[in-house]
Amino acid sequence: MTGDVLDGKQVIGFGCTAHTVPTSADDKLLLEGDEHSGPPPRSTDPAQHPALERAGLHPYARLEQGSVGRVHHAHVLAPGLIEAFDELIHGGRGPRFLAPLVNRLDQAGHGFWLVGGAPRDLLSGLRPDEVGDLDATGTAPAGAFCDLAEDLLEQDGSSAECPRRFSPDTLVCSVLTPQRDGHVLDYRGLGVRGLPYPATGTDLDQDSRQRDLTVNTLLYDPQHKLVVDPLGRALDDLPHCLVPAGAPENPETCAELLLRALKFLLRWRQPGDFRAAQRQNRTRPDSGANEENTLDDSAVQAWAQALPPDLVARLDERGEAVWQRLRAHADTCLPGGPNNIPAESVRHYGPVAVELLARITKPGA
Repeated sequence: MTGDVLDGKQVIGFGCTAHTVPTSADDKLLLEGDEHSGPPPRSTDPAQHPALERAGLHPYARLEQGSVGRVHHAHVLAPGLIEAFDELIHGGRGPRFLAPLVNRLDQAGHGFWLVGGAPRDLLSGLRPDEVGDLDATGTAPAGAFCDLAEDLLEQDGSSAECPRRFSPDTLVCSVLTPQRDGHVLDYRGLGVRGLPYPATGTDLDQDSRQRDLTVNTLLYDPQHKLVVDPLGRALDDLPHCLVPAGAPENPETCAELLLRALKFLLRWRQPGDFRAAQRQNRTRPDSGANEENTLDDSAVQAWAQALPPDLVARLDERGEAVWQRLRAHADTCLPGGPNNIPAESVRHYGPVAVELLARITKPGA
């Protein structure tokens, strides 16, 4: 756990040295002082560190040190919410390997949470069959997760053909369906801040501050039927949707957040999406039935308008590969392309947003 002590130094997380689908041997234990170099050749196996002091707190215990109102029993938030999550995990459209994988991770002592779209959408009133791919996070490092997933999938004959993917740049581990006709599971351990290379840890609050919008920090613990709001404000932000979770400094992260914010703007304007369901006030039992649900994007507008004016120039300095990733991200976020967004809406997001979309639309401009 984050906060454990080895040789007088605190554990800060886990790195990974693999370039293809990792194993637990590729996971590396990170200690204070490892922030300025790559992951050291230090095993994450506690048996290799007899002097390890178990001083770190469980992720929920760490949250309890902050403000109250961060962990909620799902049945208290909305009738039928537990059943909706169960349908997502155990139902016909869900990956058949998901429920056994959650159990296997729990038996190995790892926390596991659905994060992002699934909790956000089900808490907003969407049906389980309207939820897209599944994003998940947890305390298992990338290699440990892949080992458990690999073992489980190989034992299940019908799931053995599921392709596995791994991104060394993000530490995202993906399990796809063979025909790509069902949910894809994307797993990344809880994020760690302040390192020059990707790393994961066991701190829910630290992870949430690296995400884009507060509504995408919501988590669901399927083992204990808990909804977790690490920042303590995401549930309140559900009716407004567009509230940045933090203040990222990386220009590529800023550009990605801006594109995702514009995605939500498009969703709001399109009939039949989850925002229409959310207007039925299923978000929280104390949300007023007569409260007018309108998209309040003032927070993200203020953030976008304050972006540094040289953001696009700083992206140019990173090379064409960055723009290729951003164009691919834009294709995912903005069906129909940036021109599908009303020009006035883009202007409300400030001159950097206008310049960014123009640069994505016209490479080399």
